This record gives sequence, C-alpha cells and structure tokens, in this order.
Amino acid sequence: MKGKYTVKIHNQRVSYTLEGKRWYEELNGIKDSFVFVDEGAEFLNTKEFARAIKGTDNYYVLVTRENLYQLPYSVNSILELKKTTSRFKHIYNKTYPRYDVIPYFEEEIKKYDLFITEDTNSGNYMFSYIADKKGIRCISAGGKSKILEKLKENNGKNAIVVADGAAFGANMAEGYRYVNNHSKEVLLYLPESFEWLILASGIINDEEVREILSTPYDYIESAEYISWEQYFTELLTKKTMNTPMKYSKKELNSVYLEDKNVEKIINAIEQG
Repeated sequence: MKGKYTVKIHNQRVSYTLEGKRWYEELNGIKDSFVFVDEGAEFLNTKEFARAIKGTDNYYVLVTRENLYQLPYSVNSILELKKTTSRFKHIYNKTYPRYDVIPYFEEEIKKYDLFITEDTNSGNYMFSYIADKKGIRCISAGGKSKILEKLKENNGKNAIVVADGAAFGANMAEGYRYVNNHSKEVLLYLPESFEWLILASGIINDEEVREILSTPYDYIESAEYISWEQYFTELLTKKTMNTPMKYSKKELNSVYLEDKNVEKIINAIEQG
C-alpha cells in the first residue's frame, strides 16, 4: 500500500512508529505500547527484528505484503487494509475466512481420504485415532512449512489439514491459494492449537479455564508468550498436573482417547 493513512486507536496506550537504522535502540525504550512498522522498513523481515520483539510487552501492527516466516502469528491476526468510497478513510478486513470449525464433522469426514496434521505430537495421536475409527489415513507433515509439500505429494486425495492457527499466519497465503484451487479436495481446520481444542471441549471441567477461554486476551501476557499456542499448552499442562488427565505434548495420555472424551473433542471441532 502506498501513500499516507491514518489509524485511530481507542486506547490509552502510547503509540510509536518504528523506522530507520536506529530501530533497535528505539525499541529498547518502548514498553507496553502500540508499535507500528510500515513495509518500507528494511528490518521488518529480518531474524534480528523477530528476536528483538520476542519477550516485549508491546502490541505490534506490521504493515507488509510479505509472509513473516520468522514470527509465529495467528491466521486471525492477518488483516487487509482497504479503501472505502471516502478518500480519507480506510478499513481493515479479515483477509481470510475462519477455519476454526468443521460443522457436521461426522458427516464431512466421510468425504475425505486422509488427515494431514502439522506434526507428530499429541494432536497427531488424537486425529490418527479418529481417522482409524473412520477407516481413513492420518499422516504428519513434519512441521507447518511442509504441509503444502504433503498436499502436493497426495494430490488427488481428499484431505483435511489440521494445524495450529495460532502460529500458521505466515503459511496461510500459500495454503489458502492451494485450497482455493482444490476446494473440493482440501479442507483446512485451524484451531488456535490442539491444547486450546482440549480446553474448549470441556474435558477439563474448570471454571477458570472457561473464563480464560471467553476472553483470552485478558490473561495472555505477550512478554511471556510469543504465541497463544504456548500459553494454552502451559495452561493445560498446569491444570492436569498430578491428575489422571496429565497432559504431555509429546505423547497423548490414553485417557483423552476414551470414547466420551473423543466425542467432546468432535463437538468442539463442530462448534468452535
């Protein structure tokens, strides 16, 4: 986007624009503020910038056409700046439709040949179990950057892709293009994370969890968590520690694969 634009923020926090060669020194002096970085900033797409903002408590608005692979950002944080009929006004729209529910999951799954999960951790255990019960395959992509490669390897197969939406932002553009070109064969399912899905399912009956899920932004401190996926993993781990529901990200506790709990997971997939 070229030209000047104005952003109004209805918040008491201070706003800064980060630019120029002294951006690192300037950033060190900014705390608990809104920080805007325009696409003309040469440092925006660098590892140095990614390292610098991790652990800070600012809210960042990054104006760019590039996919920032060095940062784990949510698909729901991607906005598109559009002009209105007024030359002085711009609006932000969600770039992509939501992909965090699959209505009528039990019926939808019958149309597909396989699940492709982001990695080999607990989420893969759960979806492998569901896939096996339904008589279809489940394979791991070995990381979110390899999902597109797996889709191409299985071209012609109807696939449901499952990945953590909380960190899939940089991969969404290419994923979305592929899905648009294969809309009858590929379905994206991008919950915040598998840990979020467990918490949202109600398997863990906890009032505090329900409160957190209703307004997670009131509880997640960006200085401690670079993505919401990290927070929900820690929350689930703490809530189940020293209980029969003890959660491990590496290997799924068999309790979660009991029929009643799998049913709750499926309900959460359908309802979000």
